[in-house]
Amino acid sequence: GLDRQAARIREICETNGCREVRAAADTQARNRLWEGRRGAFGAVARLAPNYLVNDCVVPRTRLPEALARVAEIVTRHGFEHGNVFHAGDGNLHPLILFDSREPGAIERVHAAGWEIMLACVALGGTISGEHGIGLEKMEGMRLVFSDDDIDAQRAVRQAVEPSGRLNPGKVLPDTSTPFAYREQAAWPAAVDALSAAEGEVAAAVARALAAGEALQVAGGGSLAGFGNAPARPLAPLRTEGLAAIAEIDPSNQFVTAGAGVTIEALQAALAAHNQWLPLRPAFALGRRTLGGVTATGAGGPEGHAYGAPRKLLLGLRFVDGRGRLIAAGGKVVKNVAGYDLTRLLAGSAGTLGVITRVVYRTATRPERCAMISAAGGLEACAGLAAQALGSSLGAVFAAAEPEDGEDRWRLRIGFEGFPDTVAAQLARAGALLAAAGFEDAGTADYDVIDGPFGALYSRIADRAFVFRAGAPADRAAEAARMLGRQAGRGPMLIDFGFGRILLGIGELEDAAWRGIGERMRALDGHVQIEKAPDEFKGRHDVFGPARPEWRLMHRVKEALDPRGVFCPGTMPGRR
Repeated sequence: GLDRQAARIREICETNGCREVRAAADTQARNRLWEGRRGAFGAVARLAPNYLVNDCVVPRTRLPEALARVAEIVTRHGFEHGNVFHAGDGNLHPLILFDSREPGAIERVHAAGWEIMLACVALGGTISGEHGIGLEKMEGMRLVFSDDDIDAQRAVRQAVEPSGRLNPGKVLPDTSTPFAYREQAAWPAAVDALSAAEGEVAAAVARALAAGEALQVAGGGSLAGFGNAPARPLAPLRTEGLAAIAEIDPSNQFVTAGAGVTIEALQAALAAHNQWLPLRPAFALGRRTLGGVTATGAGGPEGHAYGAPRKLLLGLRFVDGRGRLIAAGGKVVKNVAGYDLTRLLAGSAGTLGVITRVVYRTATRPERCAMISAAGGLEACAGLAAQALGSSLGAVFAAAEPEDGEDRWRLRIGFEGFPDTVAAQLARAGALLAAAGFEDAGTADYDVIDGPFGALYSRIADRAFVFRAGAPADRAAEAARMLGRQAGRGPMLIDFGFGRILLGIGELEDAAWRGIGERMRALDGHVQIEKAPDEFKGRHDVFGPARPEWRLMHRVKEALDPRGVFCPGTMPGRR
C-alpha cells in the first residue's frame, strides 16, 4: 500500500504549493535526502564562532507565524540565524549566530532567545519540546504554569527525592518572587465551556476539606468499587457539568474535553473530522467517561499500536487535595517543560485528585479494520503472536481467549489502515498461520470504535471477581495458565502485546488469592482484583502482596492530597 500512500502525499504537497518532490528508492538515495538535516549544525558552525540553540514548540499549523516572528526578533537584535525545525510536530530550533567576543553579544543573544520563547508561548506552544528545563529556561516555566502548578510539581519532587541531592536548584523557579512577564503568560486559560464547572468542582473539594469529608468521583462509574475498601465513608463528587467539549483541532490533531464527556460522545464529535481517539477501553466502552478512562489507564489490545491513555495524553487539569486547580502538560505533541504530572494522574484512580479536563492526541480513522483468527494450543498461540508482533507485519493487536475443550484457544490478530494495505497484511498473516499449523483461519471486519472484544468484555465483567494481571509479554501464556489453575476457569483475554490478562470468575478462596500474588511476582509480573465483593475486600488487599514501591506511592499521595480527601484507604497498602 505504500505506493498509493506516496501518491496521495505527493498530490497533497503539490496542491499546497510544493515546488519539488523527491523520492528515495534505495538507502543511498535516502541518505542523500537526509544530508541537509544531518549537516545543519556543522554547516552553521562554519558561519560564526558561536550559536545559541533554541528549543520551543508551537502547534504545527502555527509554524509559519513562529518562523516569521523568529526572523523579526533575531534581526532586531542584530544577529543572523538558521532554522532547523520539525514540520510534523511544531518543534523549532532557531540557531542564533553570534561572536561571544563581541561586547554585549551574550546578553543580546539571550534576550533574543527569551523573546522567541515568549512568541512561541503566545502562539499556543511551550518552552521546550525535547531539551528540557535546566537553568537557562527555569524562569520561563512561569510562562506556561501558574505558581500553584509549579508548587504541585515541587511537592512531587520532594516526595520522590526528599534529599534534594539530584540536580538541586534546577527546573522549578522560586514562586515567592514577583514575575515580570505575568501578562505574557499562557495562563490563566481563556474562559470556555468548562471553566465554570471546574470552579464548582474545586469549591466542592474545598468544602469537603473543611468538613473533614472524603470524596470519590461519581462520573461514569469507572471508579465505583475500584481498589481497596475505603478507610472511611466516601461522599460522591458529581462531575456532570464537565460533560463539554471545549476544542477540537483537526489540523493539529488534538481535542480538549471535560472529564465527564463519554467515549461515545467524543468519538461521534471526532467522526465529523474523520478522526477518532484510538482507545477501546474494556467494560462498558461507550459509556465510560474520559476522566474515568484516564484515571484508570483503561485501554485494550490496540494499545500495542496506538499507545495506552497516558501515551495519548497531552495535558490535563485536576483539582488536588487542597482544592487547587492544577494544570499539567499542554496542547502540543512534544513538551518537556517541567515534571510530567499528566502521566502521574493517568492511572491514579482518583486517589491523587479529580481530573476536570483532558487534552488528547487524536488520529485519522482507519479506513478498514479487520482481523484473522484461528484456534490452537496456548503455547502455539503465544509463539505465533510474538512472531506477528515482532515482525514488520504491522499488527495492531494479537490476543487470545479460551474456547471449549482442553487447551484450545482462539487467537485473533488485527490490522487497521488503508484497505489495500490491510488486505496484504491479512494475506501475509494467513501464510504465517498456515506455516504454524493453524488450519481453520478466517477473517472478519470489525467496527473501528467498538472493536472486536466487546462481547468478551461483557462476559468477564459479569463475574463476581475480575482480575487484571500483567507479566512480561513472553511470560503471558505462563501467567494465564497459572491464573486458570489457581483461580478457576472463566472468560479470559490474553493481550500478548502488553502481556496483560483479564479474567472473570465466580468465586475465589483466600488461599488461592495469596498464591496468585506470590506466583505473579515470581513471574516478574503483578496482579490486582478490579472487582470483588465487599466482604472479600475487608480481608484482603486487592493489589496483592506488598511491594517496596508502594512507599513512594504513599509519599506522592501525601504530597498532592495531604489530608486524604480522595478515596482514603483504597490505594495499594490500604492508604
